[in-house]
Amino acid sequence: MMIDIECSDIDVPEYSYNNVNFKSRLQNNISDFGVFFKDYMLKNNPCIIQNVISDWDCANKWVKGDEINYNYLIEQYGDLDAPVADCKNIEYNSQCKSNMKVHEFLEYLQSDTNNKLLYLKDWHLRRSRPDDKFYEILPYFAMDWLNEFAVDNKEDDFMFVYIGPQGSWTPLHEDVYCSFSWSVNIVGRKKWILFPPGEEDKLKDQFGNLPLVFEPENHVNVKYYEIIQEKGDALFVPSGWHHQVTNEMKTISVNHNWINACNIEFVWKAMQKCLVCVEKQISEFKDTPEYPAECQLILKSLFGMDFKSFVVFLCYIAKKRISQLQGQSNTSLSKYSLGINTIKFDLRNILKVMNSIQIHPIFQNENILSSIEDDLLQLTNAITKVL
Repeated sequence: MMIDIECSDIDVPEYSYNNVNFKSRLQNNISDFGVFFKDYMLKNNPCIIQNVISDWDCANKWVKGDEINYNYLIEQYGDLDAPVADCKNIEYNSQCKSNMKVHEFLEYLQSDTNNKLLYLKDWHLRRSRPDDKFYEILPYFAMDWLNEFAVDNKEDDFMFVYIGPQGSWTPLHEDVYCSFSWSVNIVGRKKWILFPPGEEDKLKDQFGNLPLVFEPENHVNVKYYEIIQEKGDALFVPSGWHHQVTNEMKTISVNHNWINACNIEFVWKAMQKCLVCVEKQISEFKDTPEYPAECQLILKSLFGMDFKSFVVFLCYIAKKRISQLQGQSNTSLSKYSLGINTIKFDLRNILKVMNSIQIHPIFQNENILSSIEDDLLQLTNAITKVL
């Protein structure tokens, strides 16, 4: 299946959060990809796409009616390990986590007498069972550099399964790398609270910390959206939208984080902003030779990437897109291939970020990007030539 955009000279606009329509009329039809691309992904606005799982294997085998098929899940995956959060055990402003056997968690979930509130989350089931095609990536979400890079380079992916009881929850947060995310409910119901970028600043305390949970009665004049996600709904969460999630009944979902040409500049700006915060935090050491490297180390621990890993990621996608433009395989993820307009759109926005990187002060520090500086410069020139 080909994924392409209509106009080769389309550019990423300034992000707009007006007239958000969560209950969009998209109905899992590839002809609606252009609507999703222009009105939601490109404008960084959230939406719900309804009725998307009818042909997914997990929709037929993991579920009986509107209930979880425990016997099947235990039989197929029971001996695997999965990360589990304890929603009642909070330390350092986060839920405590441990690993459990999947069958142990599912046995807990079946019990109505257990006083614990456990939530199986961030489970890399697809990585554990690569031949188990229990779901298909929807065409709306196929422009996914992050998982394309991870799969190609055999690194940790950003594809997850979540299973939780009624009342289990995920704290207020922004997604890793300031990425997009999508979530599809296989069974159950979730309540989401989403904040347009900037609104989260109204929630911070005097030290700049966010609350673990947003409580509307404690915060006035904060703009937010409450969304109910039903079985079969796909929710698109754009870059920079902080959110918290509660399972209103026993729920299973499949979730991805992803990055592409529509939000790569957003990711780059967020990383720069995080670096500025790091530099302020350890500014007393700014005259030491180790200061730039230490800032990058802390940046990676907080943001998930440092400048070098970001440039390596960007260069990999750029090289692949150039080769695709020159006639090599244009497969992206799963069954989808990229059209010429999409490839050029990718390269044009990669070039914009590469040019910005080269005028950033960090580019002048020979110890930070020296090993990949030539790659960056060569690819900048190569992209300019092919465009």
